[in-house]
Amino acid sequence: ANRGRAVRDALATAIDRQVFSCCMERREGEAYDFNGELLQTVLLALPHGAIAKVALLFLQEGRHAGPGGDIEQIVAGAMEKRPDLSIRTTAVLAGHSLLEDLLLKRLEQSIPLRVFH
Repeated sequence: ANRGRAVRDALATAIDRQVFSCCMERREGEAYDFNGELLQTVLLALPHGAIAKVALLFLQEGRHAGPGGDIEQIVAGAMEKRPDLSIRTTAVLAGHSLLEDLLLKRLEQSIPLRVFH
């Protein structure tokens, strides 16, 4: 949980905006208290007329992210209840130009370098 807060706080500082960590669903109990508030709760609590971006931190589209996914439904539900909000979602990570380099860097860190030589 502390690592997630540190990332959130660093990002908020870097972009000079409020950043919330959210989850689509959660279980009751302290053992599951690591993903922040529910996305729906955070969106509905935004100030009147707020502009929000929901970052889809998924490698590819699927039942959660992408057309018809859980997040699209949560956002649509929030906008129905709060038409004053402007909510947009990012693309999933798969299309990002730096993803391949990042994944290769992480792979190199986890496997002895002799495998790559």
